[in-house]
Amino acid sequence: MSNLLGPLLYRDFRLFLTGHFISFTGSWIQTTALHWLIYDLNKSSSELGLYSLLTGLPGVAFTLFAGFLIDRISTKRLIQLVLVLSLIPPFIFIALIEMEKFNFWLFLIPGLIASFLSSIDMPTRQVLIGEIVPPRYLTQALSLQAFSFNSARMFGPLIAGVILAHSLVLCFWVNIISYLPFIIFTFMMKGGESPKGKQKRLTFNKEINAFFQFLLSRREILLLLLLVALFTVLATSIIILLPMIVHKHLNGYSKDFALLSSAVGIGAITGALIVFISRKPDSEIWQILKAHLLWTLGIMGLIFSKSFPIYFISLILIGMAFTHFYPVANAMIQRRSNSEHKGKVMSLFTVAFIGTAPLGQFFIGLLSEIIELKRLLLLVCLFLLVINLSIINILRKREKIYVP
Repeated sequence: MSNLLGPLLYRDFRLFLTGHFISFTGSWIQTTALHWLIYDLNKSSSELGLYSLLTGLPGVAFTLFAGFLIDRISTKRLIQLVLVLSLIPPFIFIALIEMEKFNFWLFLIPGLIASFLSSIDMPTRQVLIGEIVPPRYLTQALSLQAFSFNSARMFGPLIAGVILAHSLVLCFWVNIISYLPFIIFTFMMKGGESPKGKQKRLTFNKEINAFFQFLLSRREILLLLLLVALFTVLATSIIILLPMIVHKHLNGYSKDFALLSSAVGIGAITGALIVFISRKPDSEIWQILKAHLLWTLGIMGLIFSKSFPIYFISLILIGMAFTHFYPVANAMIQRRSNSEHKGKVMSLFTVAFIGTAPLGQFFIGLLSEIIELKRLLLLVCLFLLVINLSIINILRKREKIYVP
C-alpha cells in the first residue's frame, strides 16, 4: 500500500497538491478569459503571441537568477511571499475591465507583474516538492503534480467557458479566491523551512562558475534542457492558434474555445496517469519518444479535419503528449542534479519549460499571419521531429555509459 500511495502518505505533500490544484484552476480560468480578451481586441493571433512574448521575456530573464535566490532562502517562506503578491495582477485586470480600459498596452502591466512572480513561483514549487517528499517518491510526486496541474488545465477552461457566458470580470475574481487556500495550506506545512546552500556560502561569481562546471560535467542535463526548450517552443506553442482555429475554421465563439482548451487538459490528465502507472526507469526514453508520436498524431488530426469532434480528440492526444514528456524529462534532470545546484538547475528547467513559451507563441503567432494554418502546422511538425529525434538518439547513446 505504501508503494501505491507513495508521496500521498506525507501530509505536507497532500496539502501542497490540494493547494496547487485549486490555485492553478483559478489561474487557468483567468488565462482562458485573458487570452480570449486579448484576441478579441483585434481578432489577431499574432497580437496574442506578442502579448505572451512581451509579458514573458522579463520573467524569463529573472528566472535565470531565481535559482540562486531559491538556494539561499527558506523555500516555504519564499513561496508564501510569492503567493500573496500574486493577488496583485488580477486586481489590476479587474480595475482595467471595470473602467472599460480595453487597451493592449495597459494589459501588459499586470501581465508583466504576473510573469515576474511566476519566474520565482514555478522553480520554487519544484524544489519544495523535493523537500517534503523522500527521493524514492520524487518521480511519483512529479507525476501527481502534473496530474494536478493538468486537471486544473481541464477544469479551469470549462469553468471559464461557463463564467464568460455571463461575466468576464468574474473570472479574475475567482482567480483571486483560488490563491487563498494554498496560502493557508503553506502555513500548515512543517517541511520546506530550511534555507538551501548554506554549507558553502560562495560568492555570487564563484557560485556561477561552480554551477557552469557542474553543467559541463553533466552534458545529459544540457541535452535534456535543449530537448525541453524545443518541445515548448514548437510543440506546446501551437496552442496559441486555438482562437484562430475556433474563429476561422469552426466559426465558433468563446465557449467553443474553452471546450477545446479543456480537451488539452483531459489529454494531459490521461497522460499523467499513464506515466504514473507505467513508471519504469528503463522506459524514460521510450516515454519521450511516445510523447512525440502522440503529438504528431494530434497535429495530423488538426491538419486533415475541420470537424469539431476530431479537433477535440486531436487536442486530447496533444495533451497526452505534454504529460508523457514534461514529468519524465523533469525527473531525468532532477536525478542527474545534486542538492547544491538543484535550485539553479530547476530554474533552467523552468526557463526551458515555461520561459521559452512566449518566444514560441510569438513566433507561431507571427507565422500564422503569413503561412496558411494547416501548412504551418505541417512545417512545425516536420521541423520538430527532425531536430528532437536527433537529440533523443544522442541521449539514448549517452545513457548507455551514464553512471548516476
